[in-house]
Amino acid sequence: MDAYYLFASSVAALAARVCTHPIDTIKTRLQVRSTINDHGLASLKQVIVEPSASHQPAAVVRSLYRGLPVTLLFSVPALSVYLTCYETTKAYLHQHGGQRGYLAQDGMLNHLASGCAAEVAAGTLFTPMEVIKNRLQTQKTQSAASMARQIWKTEGIPGFFRGYWMGLAVFVPHTMTYFAAYEECKMAYARYFYDKNSRSENTDAAHLPLNAYLLCSGVASAIGITLSTPLDIVKTRWQISAAEQGAEFRQGPLVIVKHMWQREGKWRAFTRGLVARIAWGIPTTAISMTVFEALKDWRSNKRQEEQ
Repeated sequence: MDAYYLFASSVAALAARVCTHPIDTIKTRLQVRSTINDHGLASLKQVIVEPSASHQPAAVVRSLYRGLPVTLLFSVPALSVYLTCYETTKAYLHQHGGQRGYLAQDGMLNHLASGCAAEVAAGTLFTPMEVIKNRLQTQKTQSAASMARQIWKTEGIPGFFRGYWMGLAVFVPHTMTYFAAYEECKMAYARYFYDKNSRSENTDAAHLPLNAYLLCSGVASAIGITLSTPLDIVKTRWQISAAEQGAEFRQGPLVIVKHMWQREGKWRAFTRGLVARIAWGIPTTAISMTVFEALKDWRSNKRQEEQ
């Protein structure tokens, strides 16, 4: 793995998570609510205020940042593995799979395969983070350390990987869709908005302005999130079920799906928190990818200046 990719992705992870963690907390709380009568601004106010120790503004803000330390602890190495694996796989397929066609660096199959490899590799770090973070975000008490001890005592090591396979079912299609759409958007931007004389023939390698990375990442993120939200809701509920939900939820995702369909408004239950997830996902991916791409472009420019 390229050490610079690790550095760039680490900086990207820190910037993205610190900025968007409160929205992630709101999204998680909305997803685990099982009452169908609460909606709109009233429901949003409840998920923001209720889990805090008090209704004082400072306590509410602190509750929205609950789980941030464990998120940073895991997300920095996880996103580093994620982005580094994507970039190295993309370069490997381009080099060994043929520099033209679908496996080329700007080929659709390359982007899909690289995204899949990135998600499978990073899932081993993202899953424990999600399990601990989701429970901290939806409960009023406990520190990350005490939560980890409780999971270890009651569920053992498997408890930290609760929902790993479900997570792959959610995020492998999401990541493959995201990167395919993201790369296509970048090439379309370079093709239609860049002066052909100012860029290389390989549009995938073109250095784009920051607003292009923000736009392309936002569009790709919205597409991926919309497709993966129903399964993400089920995954989130299953990950916290051992701590908060009734015994029937502990039987597995299919039981959760059946319960949501029968008792929570059928298909509407599977869109719960969609707006919050988009509001969290777009800035998270936009910030992380823009920082990552900007650092990549900076290094590339420095190398060209040195030659």
